[in-house]
Amino acid sequence: MKKIFAYITLSLLSLNMFSADVDALADSAQNYFMQTRYADALNLYDSICRMGYSSSDLYYNMGNCYYRLNEIPYSVYYYEKALMLNPSNSDAEFNLNIANRSLKQVVEVLPKPFYERWGTAVLGIMGTDAWTIFNIIMLALVLAGIALYLFMGSIAMRKLGFSVAVIAFVLFIITAVCAYKSSVRITENNYAVVFEQSMVKSSPNADAVNSFEIFEGLKVNVVDSANGMYNIRLADGKEGWIDANDVKLLAE
Repeated sequence: MKKIFAYITLSLLSLNMFSADVDALADSAQNYFMQTRYADALNLYDSICRMGYSSSDLYYNMGNCYYRLNEIPYSVYYYEKALMLNPSNSDAEFNLNIANRSLKQVVEVLPKPFYERWGTAVLGIMGTDAWTIFNIIMLALVLAGIALYLFMGSIAMRKLGFSVAVIAFVLFIITAVCAYKSSVRITENNYAVVFEQSMVKSSPNADAVNSFEIFEGLKVNVVDSANGMYNIRLADGKEGWIDANDVKLLAE
């Protein structure tokens, strides 16, 4: 029992030390950024990444550094990663739109069905962690409502407990689905950003016919892979094959 307690204590201390290290590095990076020392700030943010830490705010700050250093493709990449973790990060969305205006290539987005737009809008209200917390709160309300219904003698309180339990259960199901969908969007994200201007091929072969050209900073959807190449789909529906080294997956 003492060993278990010692292990738990040591784990908590390690977690606190890790959090303190991250906060210290982030504060120093922010100070460098305010002093326009963008490369130094970026080095510290990169150190935080190498420590295994990730967050929407971290990627947003890295995107800002890259944008100030005129590394537009990298700024797009990290703004997209910030939005992948937290679609409601309005600052990242705003800066991404600015960065996209600096790209050589603009692709017209095909219209999506209304139900896809609606689903994306709902998931974008909160990030995965927020949906999970809300889901746990709804579960607690379900249990509280059941407890009121079973153990309260007053009919009015029992009716209140029943109503709370039913409404909270419906919201529990909805938030569970949203938390799952939000998590899947991160773990199964197949989007990437182009980092090398290149010709898109008609098949997964370096000698295949050129289909069209793409430029740095463009976001693409990776739908397949073969022979060290990715089959990509653009927002306007165009498809083709490029060298896997020419793009960087957002999930990396």
